[in-house]
Amino acid sequence: MSGALLLLLLAQPSAPSSLEQLASRVAAQARTAGATAPLAVVVSAPGHPSLSQAFWTVLSPRLSALGLEPVLLSGDAETAARASGMRALLRLRLSLDGTLSASGDVFSTWVNVFSGRTQERPPAPAAVVFAEAPVDAAVRALSQPNLPLGLVLLPDALARLPIRTAALALGDLDADGRAEVALLTSEAVEVRAADGHLLARRGLEALPRARLRPRDAFGTLAICEGLLYAYSAGRAAGEVLALEAGALVPRAALARPVVGCGKPPVEADFLPGAARLAPVGPGWPDVPAGPAAWGLFRRPEARGLASLFLLEDGTAHISRGRGPWRSVPEVGAGAALADVLGDGTLLLAASSAAAAPAEDVLRLLGVADGVEYARVAVPGRILQVAAGAFEAQGPEALVLGVWRADGGAEVRLVRSLP
Repeated sequence: MSGALLLLLLAQPSAPSSLEQLASRVAAQARTAGATAPLAVVVSAPGHPSLSQAFWTVLSPRLSALGLEPVLLSGDAETAARASGMRALLRLRLSLDGTLSASGDVFSTWVNVFSGRTQERPPAPAAVVFAEAPVDAAVRALSQPNLPLGLVLLPDALARLPIRTAALALGDLDADGRAEVALLTSEAVEVRAADGHLLARRGLEALPRARLRPRDAFGTLAICEGLLYAYSAGRAAGEVLALEAGALVPRAALARPVVGCGKPPVEADFLPGAARLAPVGPGWPDVPAGPAAWGLFRRPEARGLASLFLLEDGTAHISRGRGPWRSVPEVGAGAALADVLGDGTLLLAASSAAAAPAEDVLRLLGVADGVEYARVAVPGRILQVAAGAFEAQGPEALVLGVWRADGGAEVRLVRSLP
């Protein structure tokens, strides 16, 4: 931790700081849950290492004052705690979304040595730990994430199309641990490999036409548990598709557009004749007031589900878990929540709100404050953005649907710089 940040912590007013309040509440819960000394502790704050270090500095003396003899561990903490003779383990994850929160569990690591070769936990259950505190200046300074130095647009397009893209999605459709690229046009659904190679194509001509169709290409794609949920706004029905032996095989009819995975999947409705969406059915939080959305997305994260609304006035609304809605201005139709660091930190990858730029820009923005961390210029107009990991483990890449002035489109790939 830098000296400036330590001075900032020391310069807080006499009232307890955010970290002090949170540490006191966590320590009290650990004691109430029956934690015994010596206590192993693991603290994570994905993307915010200085925050986790500072919290441990504040938490440690509070646990010591309760006689718990805390020891900070990392890696496989449960195995390390047993190997070093710890009697209990407190695991904590710090999150920021309007408030500073710590969530996790505490449990005994005592091993029943009389149970044979198999080491067993005692019958006492683990206790859930959760506490919140307001965010102050020190937390804001400590929570700046480790972000990539920039973005790079790969020079070769993954695909060039004579018509415009209506939707994009990334996900694993063949159970190999790597994402494929799914793209939708007004004519077909295609699935391509990471190098752009066409794996499968299915035309939409067998689906009934919508009574009122939008002027521009528009639709939804979602990949959930290895299945592709595809719905074009120009059709009166969609399909659930599986990638099998080089073909997209229909598994079920789709009555509504799917914009997020879940049980049941999260659905929306097309506005008749317009490239706009409205939330419908279960799975949605309270919808923010405003004009109709031209993008609705939900994706899982550590805190639950994150929601993204892209509004036609150039505003993005973001909600994480059950947290409040936060607005980010100057965001176009092409945007997605993405983990480009590969550590669970979600950022907003967003196009500009310009109406018809000859050259667009893709920016990485903080989901809580809209701060810009990186950008890259992209020829054409970005209308879709999808995020996914092409490697079994690692950061997510960004795939863009870029509309060209000649009426065609390109599918472009953007990666973060380490």
